[in-house]
Amino acid sequence: MKGKIKKEFQIIAPKFFGGAAIGITRADKPDKIIGRKLSIYAGDLNKNMKKYYYKFHFKITDIEEDKANCAFVGYEVSKSYLSKNIRKFSTRIDGRIKGKTKDDKEIVLKVFVTTVKNVQTSVAKVIRQKIENFIDLSLLGNELDALMTKILNDELQRDLKKVLNIIYPISTVEIMKAEINIPAEK
Repeated sequence: MKGKIKKEFQIIAPKFFGGAAIGITRADKPDKIIGRKLSIYAGDLNKNMKKYYYKFHFKITDIEEDKANCAFVGYEVSKSYLSKNIRKFSTRIDGRIKGKTKDDKEIVLKVFVTTVKNVQTSVAKVIRQKIENFIDLSLLGNELDALMTKILNDELQRDLKKVLNIIYPISTVEIMKAEINIPAEK
């Protein structure tokens, strides 16, 4: 029994990541690969070893000849990096903020904060509220590409840490996950 002849398609990263080839996939029909998902670590994508713990997620959206273009659908920080930043006698505060960017893209950001020492739940609640307010303002004031640039350059995390240090000394601030809603094509 003969198998179907499959053609190779080169997967191309979005322009935000330089439009480089990030992988190869095979299919007998081009429309079968639309919607496939791909994950790749930052070190493999742009040789940035400073952010080795970021794992980017892409989804193939369209085909041009033998190239499969994909959209950025989010990223996450490795669990080992997060667990490395949790210390004894400190408090971990997580936040989940859902909103829309200036260019009307739906995004969910999950924030990870650790304090220098244990805090009371009332202080943690105030910190969590401050995180939500800060991220909401950042979402409304930035387009998706600008927001992701700020996150990858640690600019957003530094600014958030400055705001939170007024309430209580903060050890770590990390945007541990971003999920971008890409509407389904009809």
